[in-house]
This record gives sequence, C-alpha cells and structure tokens, in this order.
Amino acid sequence: MPAPPQALCGVVVSAGRMMKAVKVRTVKQVYDSFLQKHYTAYQSHLVSDPNDSLRTGDVVRITARPPASKHIRHVVTEILAPWGPPAEERPPIPSVEDLNAQYTAKREAKLVRKKERIKQGKAEGVGTPPEDKGPSLEERYTDVIGGPEVVGGEERVVLERDMANPR
Repeated sequence: MPAPPQALCGVVVSAGRMMKAVKVRTVKQVYDSFLQKHYTAYQSHLVSDPNDSLRTGDVVRITARPPASKHIRHVVTEILAPWGPPAEERPPIPSVEDLNAQYTAKREAKLVRKKERIKQGKAEGVGTPPEDKGPSLEERYTDVIGGPEVVGGEERVVLERDMANPR
C-alpha cells in the first residue's frame, strides 16, 4: 500500500499572476555537517489552486498529487491563516475527493473520445496499411549501393539477413 501524500505548510509568495496556480514557499531545517549547524532552507513549489481562492501572504497546507502540468505537482488542501479577506468570503477550496472525481471523469471522457475516433478511422479506412508497400528490400539495396556484388563482407551478411527477413 503506498504511503499517504506528505502535507507541507507554506506561505503563498506569488498569486494572481498565473491561471489556477500559485507559488508557495516551504521551510525546512537542514544540518550542515561541516559547519555543524542547522540552518533554514527554503523551497518553492508551484501549486494548483483550482478556484483562484488564494492571495499573497496566505499560510496554506499543500499536498503532493499527480502532476497537473510540467511543473505543478501539488494542490492546496486548506488555508491555515488567510491574509486579507477572510477565507469564508473567497471561493471554496475543493476537497481531494472532488479533485479525484474531476480527474477520473475527465480521463474517462478522453478514453471515450479516443475509442470513437479509432472506430471512425477504421470505418473510413484511415490507419490501415496500404496494399502496395513499394519496392522490395532487394530493389532498394540494388538502387542504393549498385547491387549485392559491390557490398563488402559484413555488409553482405546484413544485406542477406535483411532480404531473408523483410520487415
């Protein structure tokens, strides 16, 4: 059974510049063995905000999810401390179950469209191999290198193998 996704807390540092995405900075303590000291390390995550309900300065909890895009791999699960207007006045944050339901519905619709497209293509004859496949391997080699007598030792073996097993 896979481990549950790790929840991180962070501060929204950039909101409103991207559609349905915000940048959240998380903090962790790192130990440097050479200096023998702990220091604070920051890491920024691009986070999915489906309803655009976050503002810069909000303290939020984020969870890892399947990638929504190339760089967005987390989603907001709750607002811990809102900055500015209260969280009740903002659009609600969808739950993880709602997001999973949206994902599965979208995926199923895509698979249905794909099956319909394949069925339509087979009915029209699109995607079926043509009857005439062009010149044979022997004719192609004869055209390119002037015939089998010109071919050297190793190339002759390759040529004979390809003529015996055409693709």
